[in-house]
Amino acid sequence: MDIDSEIAHLARVYGEPERMTFEFSNVSAYFGEWVKRLTRRRGEIILVVPRAANQTLLHRKPHYPEEVYRLPTGGIHHGEAADDAARRETYEEIGFHPASLRLLGVLENIFELRDKKLYYPSFVFRTELFVGTPQPTDATELISDFAEADAFELQLAAQFLESLPGQWREWGKFRAAAHRWLAPRLQV
Repeated sequence: MDIDSEIAHLARVYGEPERMTFEFSNVSAYFGEWVKRLTRRRGEIILVVPRAANQTLLHRKPHYPEEVYRLPTGGIHHGEAADDAARRETYEEIGFHPASLRLLGVLENIFELRDKKLYYPSFVFRTELFVGTPQPTDATELISDFAEADAFELQLAAQFLESLPGQWREWGKFRAAAHRWLAPRLQV
């Protein structure tokens, strides 16, 4: 199924999502290799897992730069529906089976690598309120900690991601985009 057909199907089930395009031009060779590996999957889901007081769940992994927390994401396998990936990833990363999902948006990421462009969509799904303690069920996820963030703190997380130095710089800018997009829409 092509992306427009998939979005049309998801819109019938979850309502029309907002669509936003993010372009990342002049990608470095180092980040370009990461993007090539990333785009072997057909896209990703971004999880918005509401917590109390208009907050959402963030996570960190031990290989991230110190103090980096970000929205949980997960790859969509070839042949897997985006909403099925959202349910699977919510369970793998948080240990939570969501009873409901809402598709908030589709972030259409375009990476410009020298002479070609790679397209990588991010489907942003929100679950219902999660009051439990996050417990990843997939040991390969390597999640080392969780935190909660409100809209203002999401903006701060985006700013921090955008300020990462060296080899993390472009990754941080890519990951920051979803946080900046979500912050004004965070009504959980």
